[in-house]
Amino acid sequence: MKLCGQISVELNVGDYIEAADHQKRLEDILKLVRDAYPDATLAMRERRQRKALPLTRAAPRTAATGALNRYADE
Repeated sequence: MKLCGQISVELNVGDYIEAADHQKRLEDILKLVRDAYPDATLAMRERRQRKALPLTRAAPRTAATGALNRYADE
């Protein structure tokens, strides 16, 4: 069986210089993790906030009459 463990750290940074500082700190922590798990990796991604979508109302339901369909005997 193969497993993948993941540690997530969310950061709010002002610029790329601050981001690089955080990346360096995480790489130092990763060195400690690699002592036990040599294949451990670090992936840094920029996450952009989603734009708010306008809310729309659902289409009104069609009124059901409750009448049954008549089927011709064949």
